[in-house]
Amino acid sequence: MAGVLLAIVAGACRDSDPEVVAAPTTAVTETTLPPTTVTTPRPTTTSTTLKPTTTVTTMLGMGPGEATIGGTVSGPGGPVDGATVRIERLLGKAIVTMDIATTGGGSWQLPFILGGSYRVRAFRPPDYAVSPVESFFLAANERKTIDLRMPAAGGEKITAMVNPSPPRVDQPATVTIQVGIGRVDDQGRPSLTPRAGVLLALAPAPGILLESNPQAVTDGNGAAAWIIRCAAEGARSLILTVANAAATTVNLPPCAAAPAPPAPTTTRPR
Repeated sequence: MAGVLLAIVAGACRDSDPEVVAAPTTAVTETTLPPTTVTTPRPTTTSTTLKPTTTVTTMLGMGPGEATIGGTVSGPGGPVDGATVRIERLLGKAIVTMDIATTGGGSWQLPFILGGSYRVRAFRPPDYAVSPVESFFLAANERKTIDLRMPAAGGEKITAMVNPSPPRVDQPATVTIQVGIGRVDDQGRPSLTPRAGVLLALAPAPGILLESNPQAVTDGNGAAAWIIRCAAEGARSLILTVANAAATTVNLPPCAAAPAPPAPTTTRPR
């Protein structure tokens, strides 16, 4: 009997044990993401490599070389000392210039120069104008002699202009006469030193009538003006006296024929 009770008690004990309920299993799905590629944009850099600019300058000079040029400079009275001989060497559009002064007997020389194309002229301010220009090609070892002759630039100069030019028959025209002393500047260019306050007297020659006072005094530019009228075609001469000195002849462009009269205008009656 006791055994039966133990068995019942034991069974009761087993029946009273709490039921263990297994917790539901949650399946965890593991997702493996592919590795993320992070692209870092590179800054846009425009790289321009400039080539260095090289300027090649060709120096044009007279020498040193093995050629020589020289000669003499003279005027109407003979050799001229102290004249300027201007020597130019040309290479394309480039020009190099050198000035040399003449010495005793008007002589000059430029040794040890390069060959090539040259231009040479001479002048002496204020009384000698530019000589004719000598242009030539000089060989590399040549010795060349050049003699230059300058015209006199001094003395009294008289210039005359007429407006209109040429003057016409039976039409008034203005004659302007300028007097001065001729000279050259420091570059050999001809110029005029005007004579102001000089009394001029103008007398017409046959075929030209003078319609203003024959006498006039030059202004600050050494000029005076008169009104003339042509009386005949081809007439061109005036007689000028400067400061009561000897008279000189002034020539103008020859007088031309009078302009043709305008064609008559014909008006038709309406």
